[in-house]
Amino acid sequence: MREADGLALSSRNQYLTAAERAQAAALPRAIQAAIADLRAGADADAALEDLRTALLRGGFARVDYADLRDAETLEALDGLGSRPARVLVAAHLGKARLIDNWPVE
Repeated sequence: MREADGLALSSRNQYLTAAERAQAAALPRAIQAAIADLRAGADADAALEDLRTALLRGGFARVDYADLRDAETLEALDGLGSRPARVLVAAHLGKARLIDNWPVE
């Protein structure tokens, strides 16, 4: 389940201040942008690096990971193939470590 701005519903969100909560909306936007780039044929490493950069510029203190993974096995992927994939992200904002994942089909 998600908030109206796309942020995943999580008990971790309670650790965000009002200002941080507004910044947290950068997470789903950055993931969606990376997915759009991947679907358009962008290099996976470049799309994921852009995702990390967007989060850091959006006020996140650190990005633990931003990965493209096989949706079933969670094996790391170099790019999109014939199997469903997911973008997985963990990043720190204030006292919260926010995690999320979105399908890429």
